[in-house]
Amino acid sequence: MKLRLLLSPRFLFFYMVLSLAVPNVALCFTENTPLMADVVGVLLPILVYALVMSLDRCVGRMVWVLFLLVFFAAFQMVLVYLYGNGVIAVDMFLNLVTTNPGEAMELLDNLVPAVAGVFILYLPLLAIAAWQWAKGVRIDSEFQRLAIRRALCLILPLALLLVGCYVAYPKGNEKKGKFEYHVEDNLYPVNVFYNLCLAVHESSLSAHYNDNVADFRFNAVSEHAKDSAEVYVLVVGETARSRDFQLYGYNRPTNPLLSTTDGLLVFRNVRSQSNTTHKSVPMLLTAATADDHDRLHHEKGILAAFREAGFYTVFLSNQQPNHSYID
Repeated sequence: MKLRLLLSPRFLFFYMVLSLAVPNVALCFTENTPLMADVVGVLLPILVYALVMSLDRCVGRMVWVLFLLVFFAAFQMVLVYLYGNGVIAVDMFLNLVTTNPGEAMELLDNLVPAVAGVFILYLPLLAIAAWQWAKGVRIDSEFQRLAIRRALCLILPLALLLVGCYVAYPKGNEKKGKFEYHVEDNLYPVNVFYNLCLAVHESSLSAHYNDNVADFRFNAVSEHAKDSAEVYVLVVGETARSRDFQLYGYNRPTNPLLSTTDGLLVFRNVRSQSNTTHKSVPMLLTAATADDHDRLHHEKGILAAFREAGFYTVFLSNQQPNHSYID
């Protein structure tokens, strides 16, 4: 009897709606948002999920049609476990396409509880959905009509409450240090799809980088005598933490030779401009900064300046191509 209930289309319907809403509930506790925004952030998506799920009597098929939402929900919960707050950001999407299997496995090793949790929650959902779709299991028409009618009736007042968020927390509040409501920032999964679009745009700019900077010139010249030789070596040790360096006070001899090098300058109280390789390395090699990252799309880097000045330039990397500006 219990197995029959678990395999029923009504159970799958509510399983899908509620499992998709898990990130919405979690973000209410992790984000610093007012109560009105939290109410909209939970109830409005639930009603939309229910309405969309009601469009097809084959609930199993609808689960797989909405697989992207299931993936986002699982991804979001892993990130909440990892960072404690925040929706799936642009950089998180770019990390998916610019990382390599080795780096991914290193990260996943530290996320075993979170990954196990989302597997337990979402894998049975997909399995039951696949079984019902294959068997042609359908929900009854009466339940379908009732679900559509109730969802439509309740969406209207929630939509009005959404408008109320814009009235209560209007544009300009952020300059005053107050909360400012934006659907693309504060309503999951709208904010995730918005960030996904930004990531696609960023990836497109990276893919067309050579075309975008074709006409850029530093007008760099070399001032050393033509019959002399100058060699410059820039070593980029990306993904290194200062707390693990003897130079910065670490109690193990991790920099025995550097620590005895005369004339060495050690910069303290500094931070990387990004915690992602696909951004931090290009910003190290160009004039772009975290506050002016768009310069990266239209300007060349330091190697191009040396090349203009007549130097023979070589870029050696121990990292595989990753579809980013580093390539």
